[in-house]
Amino acid sequence: MRTFDFNAISIKDITQTSLLTCLPSETMHSAAVKMVERNCSAILIVVDDEIIGIWTERDVLKFDFSSPYARSTPVSEGMSSPVLSVNENASLEEVSLKFKKDGVRHYVVTDDYGRQKGIISQTDVIKKHNFEFFLVLKTAGSVLKPNPPVIRSTQSMAQASRLMQSSHSDAVSVEFPDESIGILTERDVVKALASLSLNPVVADYASEHLVTVNEHESLYYAKKIMLKNGFRHLGVTDNKDNLIGIINLSDILAGFRSTYVEELKESLAHRDALLKDSLKSLGLAKKIIDNTQEGVITTDKYVAIQSCNAGFTRITGYTEEEVIGKTPAIISSGRHDKKFYDAMWGKINKYGFWQGEIWNRRKNGEIYPELLTITEIRDDDTNEISNYAAIFSDISQLKSDEEEIKRLAYYDPLTELPNRRLLNDRLAHELAITGRSGKSGALLFIDLDHFKNINETLGHSAGDRVLMDVAYRLKLGVRDCDTVARISSDEFVVVLTELSEQMEPACNEARHIAQELQQTVGQVYSVMNHKLYISSSIGIAMFSENSGTTDDLLKQAGTAMYRAKESGRNMLQFFQHSMQEAVMERMLIEKELRQALDENQLSLYYQPQVDYHGNLVGAEALIRWKHPQKGFIPPDKFIPIAEECGLIQAVGTWVLEQSFIHLRQWDKQQKHLPHLAINISPRQFYHDDLIDILARLVQQYRISPSRIMLEFTEGLLMNDVDAAIEKIKQLKKLGYTFSIDDFGTGYSSLSYLKHLPVDQLKIDKSFVEDITKNEDDAVFVGTIIAIAQHMNLGVVAEGVESEMELEFLKENGCPCFQGYYFSKPLPDDQFFEQWLKKAEH
Repeated sequence: MRTFDFNAISIKDITQTSLLTCLPSETMHSAAVKMVERNCSAILIVVDDEIIGIWTERDVLKFDFSSPYARSTPVSEGMSSPVLSVNENASLEEVSLKFKKDGVRHYVVTDDYGRQKGIISQTDVIKKHNFEFFLVLKTAGSVLKPNPPVIRSTQSMAQASRLMQSSHSDAVSVEFPDESIGILTERDVVKALASLSLNPVVADYASEHLVTVNEHESLYYAKKIMLKNGFRHLGVTDNKDNLIGIINLSDILAGFRSTYVEELKESLAHRDALLKDSLKSLGLAKKIIDNTQEGVITTDKYVAIQSCNAGFTRITGYTEEEVIGKTPAIISSGRHDKKFYDAMWGKINKYGFWQGEIWNRRKNGEIYPELLTITEIRDDDTNEISNYAAIFSDISQLKSDEEEIKRLAYYDPLTELPNRRLLNDRLAHELAITGRSGKSGALLFIDLDHFKNINETLGHSAGDRVLMDVAYRLKLGVRDCDTVARISSDEFVVVLTELSEQMEPACNEARHIAQELQQTVGQVYSVMNHKLYISSSIGIAMFSENSGTTDDLLKQAGTAMYRAKESGRNMLQFFQHSMQEAVMERMLIEKELRQALDENQLSLYYQPQVDYHGNLVGAEALIRWKHPQKGFIPPDKFIPIAEECGLIQAVGTWVLEQSFIHLRQWDKQQKHLPHLAINISPRQFYHDDLIDILARLVQQYRISPSRIMLEFTEGLLMNDVDAAIEKIKQLKKLGYTFSIDDFGTGYSSLSYLKHLPVDQLKIDKSFVEDITKNEDDAVFVGTIIAIAQHMNLGVVAEGVESEMELEFLKENGCPCFQGYYFSKPLPDDQFFEQWLKKAEH
């Protein structure tokens, strides 16, 4: 192995003075021909002996092979400019660092006066850099880029160049029809451009055989193969001979820039002057080696230790005097058998080195892991093995870090319970065991009720304390064979195993354990001088043979848990397939509702509102969904789902838009609807865009906002009455009017009613339909009408279906009516024909 000196060679010694040049007006095809003829990786663009740009193999990847006219494109349109330069007196080390920093492959070389002397490439530096010692420490696999690009030999060069450009690769592996693997490089792309063939394919230019090395081979070995064969690329395979990547000479340079080199440079920096005069001085070399963090020993050819450094003593505890003349077996751990050492020496004898992890023993008896590299040293004259050198580092901390990473990957850091990943592994294992044993198991999905209130009032540190206590209580409450996991903020899962073979007693056992856990979780918590009580909702999914996947069980238990919450919280609920069917139906409706919006399946119906004499005074817009296969889907089935999944904003905006469109169409036909009621959902009401949308609609369709009655239910006021009042006032400034829909069914309160700037009350049909049968409802309806009259509010009674109901309402002073007695909701065209055309305005 050659000695090395970072600064012994300057780039003046390796500068290429014979430059390949062309004019800016020359075509890309002509420039490519020149590059192929000279076997160059770049061509300089020159005007009046001045370099104005450079066109490289990397730039050729931007060439559009699919265009028949691209070859005639001037090379100046693809060149890189300005061209970076470097002084001819710079050392190889300085230039190698500069290549890494600037991310380029070529520099123009200039003298101290700025005169251009030639060009240097990254490959030139790599070929001359004597850093084999450091390359022995790095493997070919250590510099691989993930996900190497692959292309088929039948694909076009246009596709290949795009792939290389998008993946930032200078080469791709090529799959041939006979399943052999070849390689296509940037230089092959240049050759394709230099040819006259249109739409060339990869097979015409790719090399059919890709030379490879194993990923565990050293970069030193890889570089020797490249330089010996004149390659710039080499394939890398795993132990099964699968191609896992491609490395180039630039990757070799990147391997040189390793932590080993940086550490050695720091140790060697202040000794450079002495090293130039005394590289063969063993005493000085020993001082340098002693400054490294790694342990270093040298042996003779019979593997008897000749020297060791301070790093060896620090790691093993043995002094140099204690090991001189002995073999490295003195630190052997006894964990490796003869087969291991035979394989190690087999590689040393074959390749000249070995690197890997090994367990050794310190002087105090402690066994530790180390990363070891053994290299044979040959005599320069006889080429016979004269010595062996071993460099090793203690990787105990690295192993400890790996264990910590593994723990973090599989355990919740707060509660130290298994996380979702480990839960899935254990649950899959239990499902397999259950399938063989015939016994049953249960999955408990536990959610803490109103847990977010603790975080919001006492802070997250208090919430974390509670979660740790809950985890502790759950672990105490189950058997050793069971698993407790935390899968999200306040959600825990318990896997119960080895329950009875018969399902009914197994269910009883699961119920009993779940009830005990619920009681345990519900006991008082003392946190930050506060006594807290927390209930839990638990969903239970039983499993036995053929119970589905882990995901299926988690979904089932989760569904049951949500049903427990809906039942009042602090409840247990076993999963039933009807729950899953309901969930799936809701998911399907959500999906199809999104399609309905895109495919115009929704429509507006209008139900007339009339006065004492049956004259049309307005209408209510009602949304209808006609599914192409299922027919009409009732609004009370899809509107709540739209609210939950966030679609209500899009649906509500569509209703507003369609309402204004129809009003504008009717106005153009001289049929004027004085008043139109449109329902506004709570989520839509509080959305930031509502005011802007309503302002836009008035301006766009030129409809007076006073004709629009925005209807909302009393539930809208419950979140924030003051915010609701403020938003209503803003919309009333635009001219809109407001009605409280289904008045009396929610949280009716005269205290907020007198402050609400509304214009109308709408009596719910549930009261109207019983006014002739139920005296309480009759009194209640009469009271609503009287309140409205007293407060100068309009009143509409909906759900009027009989003459008796109508007469009662008239007698009590109700001025406006809506219901099937007059008309059912009608499509816009029928409403226009049957009501608007006949209306007197």
